[in-house]
Amino acid sequence: MAFHDPYEADMQKRLLIAMVLSMVVLFWLVPALTPPPPPEGELGPGEEITQPQGELPLALEDPSVLAPSLTPQAPPTQATSRIIEVENDSLLMRWSSAGATLRSAQLKEHRAGEEGLVEIIPQRYPDGLSQPLSIRVGDRQLDERLARAVYEVEGASQMKLQAPAKLRFHYRDDRIEISRTISVPASGYLVEMETEVRLDGRVIPFRIVLGPGVGEPHSPSSVDFAQPKVAYYQDGAVTRYTADDLEDSPAHIQGPARWVALDSQYFSYLVLSPEGVRSIRITKTDAVPEAADGESESQALVGAEVELEPGAPHAVFIGPKDYDILSRAEPTLNQLIDYGWFGFLVKPLLLTLRFVYGYVQNYGWAIIILTFFINLALSPVRYKQTASMKKMAQLQPQMKGIQAKYKNMKRDDPRRQKMNEEVMAMYKAHGVNPLGGCLPLLIQMPFLFAFYQMLFSSIELRGAPFIFWIQDLSQPDPYYITPIVMGVSMVAQQQMTPATGDPAQRRIMMLMPVVFTFFFLNFSSGLVVYFLFSNLFGMMFQFLMKRWAPEIAAPVPEKKAEKKAEKKK
Repeated sequence: MAFHDPYEADMQKRLLIAMVLSMVVLFWLVPALTPPPPPEGELGPGEEITQPQGELPLALEDPSVLAPSLTPQAPPTQATSRIIEVENDSLLMRWSSAGATLRSAQLKEHRAGEEGLVEIIPQRYPDGLSQPLSIRVGDRQLDERLARAVYEVEGASQMKLQAPAKLRFHYRDDRIEISRTISVPASGYLVEMETEVRLDGRVIPFRIVLGPGVGEPHSPSSVDFAQPKVAYYQDGAVTRYTADDLEDSPAHIQGPARWVALDSQYFSYLVLSPEGVRSIRITKTDAVPEAADGESESQALVGAEVELEPGAPHAVFIGPKDYDILSRAEPTLNQLIDYGWFGFLVKPLLLTLRFVYGYVQNYGWAIIILTFFINLALSPVRYKQTASMKKMAQLQPQMKGIQAKYKNMKRDDPRRQKMNEEVMAMYKAHGVNPLGGCLPLLIQMPFLFAFYQMLFSSIELRGAPFIFWIQDLSQPDPYYITPIVMGVSMVAQQQMTPATGDPAQRRIMMLMPVVFTFFFLNFSSGLVVYFLFSNLFGMMFQFLMKRWAPEIAAPVPEKKAEKKAEKKK
């Protein structure tokens, strides 16, 4: 017979009751006491704001809704600031892990006097200005945090790298994470970049800072960075902003834009993203850059913030405004060179100039040869102009006779209309067009302006020597020899041209060489060489005209009575 303990039976009974009660509480009492879920759009206790991936974070629209992340996914970045130098056949760059920014970009094929290579990134601007290519997200607090961020760097075990090279910058804190990869080719001026910005784990749009300022101030090469501006390409056209255009407020441009550039006379650096530029903000900053000699002056700087789509491929171009180089980097980039209204003439002129240079290997002689062919092509126009001026000069005595008949009448006298009728009748009788001397000149003017714009805008002339004292055709003649000789050639050419108009008008025309000489003192010597030899070739044309067609080219002698009257005046 088995032994039965009454105490153990009682404990088993109690355990069974407890289990039944536990089941009741679990399946009935706990759900009854649990509060219902919050309605759609409201947050439960401890929950965070969520947003579909790829949309613009609320933090970029309203900083007041920022909420700190409760559980960071990984520890913050711990790194020390350092500079990594990357060199290829064209560029010598210095990248900083502080902000993953570009601190220096020198062009190996262009020198700045005795100071060495041309520097694209300003080095002497005061602290507080944004570093080139720094990243922003559009929120003040987060941008201040990013301005102090120090990135980890991969792919740079050494402080100096030879391209092709790839740098990977990475930064992370409790809110934001940034990865940037920079790929430098073995040659060329186009640097490819990949940038990803995450806020609270979500990929968001970001901004890249251009400038402010391009080029090194207070240096021998500062003229290379004249006329600084921001330019961008949108809808098949280039739009430009200078500091004067931003006096009242910054400019805001909605995308898409193909590229945005900090532009200057001969050099530029820009962000290129064919489908990724969402918007552009162009600003002006009044800064006081520090000069090497201790002197400084206020300077208006233009800069831009370029907002890019998440994951949009982009690149940075840092280099000269050379037509071929720009075209190879991106077909639309050659429009960064501003050829003005006569671009349709400038481009073929530039191609011809470079073609001639390929044979003579001297841009000064190439300019002279091209000037000769331009004058040769315009010789029929010059012939008609000379013929018209000769006829006008022959009719001067009759013109003065008609004017003498009406000289005592007031200007508002209705009878003076009769004088104009007689003059026009005289022109018609002799087959003279009063505008015949002006129209050929108007035909030449587009070539004149096109040649001027070509020489002004072409980096080919920068540092190009000519002869003896002219060692840079983009700079003024240091001894003013060519401008003075050009003025003398203008006087000689006037003496060889049939005189028209009254003596007072001729005296005014004689002042033109003085005015032109004064203006051309500070023009590029390449442009002065063009004007000088254009005058010389014009004089040669006049000489040949006198020999082959003396009845047209020979000056009309003044009568002695007219000379005496002129002296009395």
